[in-house]
Amino acid sequence: MAIKLGNIIINKAYLGGVEIKKLYLGANVIFDNTFTPFLNQFPNASLGLSLDRLDKNYTGSAIRVRRSSDNTELDIGFVNGVLDIASLLDFVGSENGFTSIIYDQVGSNNMVQNTASLQGQIVSNGSVILKGGKPCILRSSDNDGGYLSTYAPNDGVTVKGMFYVGDNELKTGIIFGSRSGNSDYGFVANSTTNIFVDDRPKILLTKLNGSTTTIANRNEAFTLTNNQFLLYREIIFRFDNNVLGLGYFRDNPSNLGMFTFQELVIFENTDDAVAKENNINSRYNNIY
Repeated sequence: MAIKLGNIIINKAYLGGVEIKKLYLGANVIFDNTFTPFLNQFPNASLGLSLDRLDKNYTGSAIRVRRSSDNTELDIGFVNGVLDIASLLDFVGSENGFTSIIYDQVGSNNMVQNTASLQGQIVSNGSVILKGGKPCILRSSDNDGGYLSTYAPNDGVTVKGMFYVGDNELKTGIIFGSRSGNSDYGFVANSTTNIFVDDRPKILLTKLNGSTTTIANRNEAFTLTNNQFLLYREIIFRFDNNVLGLGYFRDNPSNLGMFTFQELVIFENTDDAVAKENNINSRYNNIY
């Protein structure tokens, strides 16, 4: 839990040369540096995108937001480990806010969308959009919306552990894609019985809301993700283009936009999966 002094976020407090871990104002805790964020408990992630602060050593922003009133953009960071909603609403005002960048809290593989009509929405008429009581990014009104990063999914260890928090909002969607004519996609959800939920990726394990599951077709994926969900997969990407996006980035899109987004973390291991699930589930107010 950090505090703000003006526009400056303070992550450490000292009394003389002694670091103070917790400060009170009366009976209320106003600063708490005893909490250990997700990636400090579970290291070795290669991608960390979230509207929560995942690493206590991360000093960057969560997202970059464009306001509809004049298309000005501003980076929005964290306060007390979560998205700085006060600064977000102060910037956007009574209009709408759209996300142009979701910042990677592990490296520099940010998810970017420069086309306004394809950017996901985070503020509607002056109110932050929530899912399960926490901020989320809705897919764009254009069904081909999504984000592209410089993350190379094939690099590093072969089998990766990935966690995604979102919702399909009753819209055809896809979690992973890349900008190419190849079938580099993972987890398609729509109302057809097409069995190709994934193309290039090989899936060794799928857990949805804490339970191991086998998803037979896209319609089943669509039904199972028609609410806020936590998806865990042990995955071998094998993308031809070795580029990762949220949403479908083929040259000829097929209305396969991104899912509602709250968090995506990819680990270079499959260790402690249950403990990681429990941490995420708790932070998102008990999805299941």
